[in-house]
Amino acid sequence: MQNKFINFFYNIKLFKRLIPSIIRKISFFKKKHLVQLNGFKLNLSLKNSIDRRIFLENSYEHDRVSFLEKSTKDLDFDYFIDIGAYIGYYSLHFAKFKNIKKIISIEPNSENFLNLQNNISLNKYDITAYNLACSNKNESKKLWFSDPNKKSGSSILDEDDFEYNKYSADVKENKDYQISKNDLIYENVNTKKLDDIMSINEKNIIVKIDVERHELSVLEGAKNIFFSDNNVFLQIEIYPEHKDKIFSFLFKNNYKLVHSIEWDYYFKNY
Repeated sequence: MQNKFINFFYNIKLFKRLIPSIIRKISFFKKKHLVQLNGFKLNLSLKNSIDRRIFLENSYEHDRVSFLEKSTKDLDFDYFIDIGAYIGYYSLHFAKFKNIKKIISIEPNSENFLNLQNNISLNKYDITAYNLACSNKNESKKLWFSDPNKKSGSSILDEDDFEYNKYSADVKENKDYQISKNDLIYENVNTKKLDDIMSINEKNIIVKIDVERHELSVLEGAKNIFFSDNNVFLQIEIYPEHKDKIFSFLFKNNYKLVHSIEWDYYFKNY
């Protein structure tokens, strides 16, 4: 009842910006909050902006999830692979469909992964989860994020993401956030090729990739899965500066573009 009351005011234009700010400041909302969504439960931390949005809207990326669901409902799939799973919204949503046999969730951030595991246990779903980052090499890397309360934006450290401040040759800033490299928050993570995590042949696969600028490296580390004899339906978030390179890579490997929603693109190879 309380959530419905808050949702009501949030949907009034006058309160659209005010309600999230109130939730962020009131101590009651700093606790974990359990919500019942369309077919599954989710524990949310309302100090996090993404979790607040799910709490207020009772959904997440509704247009993207709906398109992916609609585009894959008429075929039986052996796997749904969620790369950059965060707390598991996509994994849990697609775990309820009988045309998908196995869900694989991959999340590198340690705090997000713990929340992912808790949400999987909460719903008693048979989901295999890995606490690592997919890439094109098996090694130890740094994961960075700009805000301790928004770890959904975690990204593998790449020098190409940074440039020198125009006023100082000694200060490197992140291109998107204009934050000094030294002021970012870092976490050590293990990266692994998806091909070394699992071997999949002659299967139907759905893959969602949301890895904050590391998309090409993920694809390069999964050539046996993406570019062999599997039928793949792919949803991939692509930052504009990487779009041409990734499009070219996919087109050369017989993928065709199906649809796009802002920075999310849908491809398939069958």
